Amino acid sequence: MYQDTKRIRQNRVSINLDDYEAALIQALVDYTGSERATLIRDMVVAQAQAVLMPTPQSIAVAGFPLKSPISSV
Repeated sequence: MYQDTKRIRQNRVSINLDDYEAALIQALVDYTGSERATLIRDMVVAQAQAVLMPTPQSIAVAGFPLKSPISSV
């Protein structure tokens, strides 16, 4: 059925949001018209890719400087 069985989404993650965070996510869901879980998953994956595989675009979008693993002396 699936060519790559590792692509089946079966790993669950739970998060706890306060009322303000939940309202912010709900506003984004209402604005985009997407499903809440899909929206959050896409945001988490995009942020992880920006941190682990930085490109000039992802650095600009993420809005934070990346620390060099080699510190200058």
